[in-house]
Amino acid sequence: MSKPFDRLRQRALPALLLALAAGLAQAAPARVEAFGADSWNQLQRELPRPAAVIFTTTDCAYCPDAVEQMAQTLQARQPHVPLLVVVMDGEGKPELLRDPHYRKADRLFAFAGEAAPLQFQINPKWRGITPYVALFGAQPAPRLITGQPRAADLQKWLDEAASH
Repeated sequence: MSKPFDRLRQRALPALLLALAAGLAQAAPARVEAFGADSWNQLQRELPRPAAVIFTTTDCAYCPDAVEQMAQTLQARQPHVPLLVVVMDGEGKPELLRDPHYRKADRLFAFAGEAAPLQFQINPKWRGITPYVALFGAQPAPRLITGQPRAADLQKWLDEAASH
């Protein structure tokens, strides 16, 4: 082999191994947890601050990118900021654990029940459009965002949470 290729391989191999180890270090959810009508109130009480919850559906074209972006933003944070994903049409679908973007979450939930009452409970103005993101920070109520949050909004949220 040529010397330039050997030098490139010597530099690239450690970086590749480091990236692979970082990817393996991120723990994927071990199971799909049930999420019922009463889960939202309980979850709000138990969540550490800051934390993020993404409501998604299996047919949402934008949701995988939203989950990926959130996971990437939160992955490097110290202390760790949990990412929870609630799949609104995920009941009875254990195969959700095989979807790469859902594996980025710390916890994965499948909603069981009628969606409209849960949506109203979370935010009476939410009409079921996903992704729907709840950012929990220093304030008691979460910041609710329809669609994929902008990077600047995420950074502002994390900065505010860190300052409290």
